Amino acid sequence: MRFHDDRHHAAYVKNLNAALDKHPELKNKGVEDLLKDLDRVPGDIRNTVRNNGGGHINDATFWAIMKPNGGGNTNAAIASALKKNWVRLF
Repeated sequence: MRFHDDRHHAAYVKNLNAALDKHPELKNKGVEDLLKDLDRVPGDIRNTVRNNGGGHINDATFWAIMKPNGGGNTNAAIASALKKNWVRLF
């Protein structure tokens, strides 16, 4: 876990920040906002923002879930959708 955090997650953040350095007007936007409106991200950094921003979001979610008592119960709507589409898992 430490290796993943120290290497992979850190690289996502470093690469995303380096891409945003090329377009300082985007630095005031959150990662979620950039990803939600990816078509507005300049083409020269779009793939970097998608890949590294997405990697950061995925890892941040993972770390939050993996902490003691971090998982909690699944939201009812999400649980229903999972059961509908992935019945064999339940």
